[in-house]
Amino acid sequence: MKFTTTAGELQRALSKVSSVVPTKSTMPILEYILFDLLNNTLVITATDVEISQTISMEVKGVEDGRIAVPSKRLLDTVRSLPDTEIAFNIDTTSQKIKLTTKNGEYNITGEDAKEFPAVPSMSKMDELTIEGSVLKKIINRTAFAVSTDELRPAMMGVLLQAKGSEMRAIATDGHRLVRFSYKLPKESVMKGDIIVPAKALNIIHKILDTGTVKIGISQTHVRFEFDSIVLVSQLIAETYPNYESVIPTENDKLLVVNREEMISTIRRVALYASATTHQIKLSLRKNQLTVSAQDIDFGGEAKETLDCEYTSDDLDIGFNSVYLTDMLTHLDSESVAFKFSTPTRAGVVTPAGENVNEDVLMLVMPVRLNV
Repeated sequence: MKFTTTAGELQRALSKVSSVVPTKSTMPILEYILFDLLNNTLVITATDVEISQTISMEVKGVEDGRIAVPSKRLLDTVRSLPDTEIAFNIDTTSQKIKLTTKNGEYNITGEDAKEFPAVPSMSKMDELTIEGSVLKKIINRTAFAVSTDELRPAMMGVLLQAKGSEMRAIATDGHRLVRFSYKLPKESVMKGDIIVPAKALNIIHKILDTGTVKIGISQTHVRFEFDSIVLVSQLIAETYPNYESVIPTENDKLLVVNREEMISTIRRVALYASATTHQIKLSLRKNQLTVSAQDIDFGGEAKETLDCEYTSDDLDIGFNSVYLTDMLTHLDSESVAFKFSTPTRAGVVTPAGENVNEDVLMLVMPVRLNV
């Protein structure tokens, strides 16, 4: 197996698939990537079994072949090189890999390509096409709110629902919830609900640029194809919680405030919150919002006052500052609207203003205030 490419091109390709490679695994072969050369096209594959990703790149092919290459050593080597030409000379019998540049030679030992797990085939699937910018927005609005609790696997992914021409995405970790809806140009062919692992979505968000994305959905897997990349992920085969039942519909205390000003205020005040609870207090008075925090253990406290629109009854309510900041930074409106009820019921956050094609609702549970 022989081919030539440049360090820059190879590094860009390897960087896009390296996120899939596990750092530690009970299957050592998963710490390798697969090289598959046919004519002048090199297909690079990485997998952690649940997620598989391939990227195709053009090279100067000399002799076709397949081999598994140690991912970290190869990427570290290529990153350290200037953007120079690299010649690969690989003996697929002994699994010896020789990299040659103008000034150096590097030898790596690979593994037989037969040991590398195959990418799942998806012969029967529903297919839809979506703009890359829309998919990135869906991921950005929701993936940050998924759970990391392995005892609740359904909540470790984003629930995708298709209702006619509306694509709906939901994420929750039990403390906060996001529901994001986007109107597609035409009715979706997607049948039923699917739960996509957050890891797969975060990888896509990181490497997706512009253009369109083809999405294929089978009973067990979802496939994303864009540019020269294909990512296949297992779906989470669990029942998602009834999220609609926890969204309050009778919150009648409305607060409207500048989003950037509130983010900055929360970040400053939260420096004086407990490192354990991250608790801050919102004190709502007529057209005035005070954000405060107190660290009882170390004796620090802080408060700031913001102008706002608020005409309801006075209210003091506590929140985890990390959750509030996360939600506000994943919105892009100039102002945000909060709807509250009592100090013990969930608050609802939405952009202040309407967008014709999208609708986003975020919910956050309060924390009990220190007396």
